Amino acid sequence: MLCDSNGIPLCFNLSGGQASDIAHAQPLLDQIQIPSSQRGRPHKRCRWLLADKGYDAEHLRCYCDRYRMQPVIPLRSMKRKPKPGLSRLFDKPKYRQRNIIERMFGWLKENRRIGTRYDKLAKSFGAMVSLACTMRCLRHYFSYTA
Repeated sequence: MLCDSNGIPLCFNLSGGQASDIAHAQPLLDQIQIPSSQRGRPHKRCRWLLADKGYDAEHLRCYCDRYRMQPVIPLRSMKRKPKPGLSRLFDKPKYRQRNIIERMFGWLKENRRIGTRYDKLAKSFGAMVSLACTMRCLRHYFSYTA
């Protein structure tokens, strides 16, 4: 699941429990269009990609470089040095904003039906996640307009 800096879900993809999340990262990033505060077309890419250690892979970092995104991903082992020629600085103050993402997942799992996965079919589970994300977007929208 991808969310913006306010914790609003942008898009998600269901996968099997045994599948690695990083395999679905690039297709998910290709699907999003980030709304712009200016008139005109929405921005296609974000400026930063905040992710946990599970997303520490060179092909994801190269993807970020290609689209001029700054990856804020800690190394799996902070003792390990990055490859020569690719200076990968880790922005700790920016990484602290990842709590927004974790709070979004916590809020999503407060919905009992989603947290315990009552739905057996992926289609019905995806529909419930879509409904919960829609409720989250509406709550955010109406809190700013009121």
